[in-house]
Amino acid sequence: MLIFGASGDHFIDYHLIGKEINMLRNVRSLTFRLFTDKEEAENHCNVGNGKLAIDEILSWITRIGSRE
Repeated sequence: MLIFGASGDHFIDYHLIGKEINMLRNVRSLTFRLFTDKEEAENHCNVGNGKLAIDEILSWITRIGSRE
């Protein structure tokens, strides 16, 4: 499972992500990525740097696929 957070998200406080992660007890693999203002991706849905988010997703898929 891949979870993204954004440090400046105005809808979802990224501090709540820890609670979400703690509730996911049955996942085999979990990756969390926090996007920041330094990357210009700190807003909800990483608005400002969508390419970075897509690149992270593709990289994660590649890493997960190489494990199997």
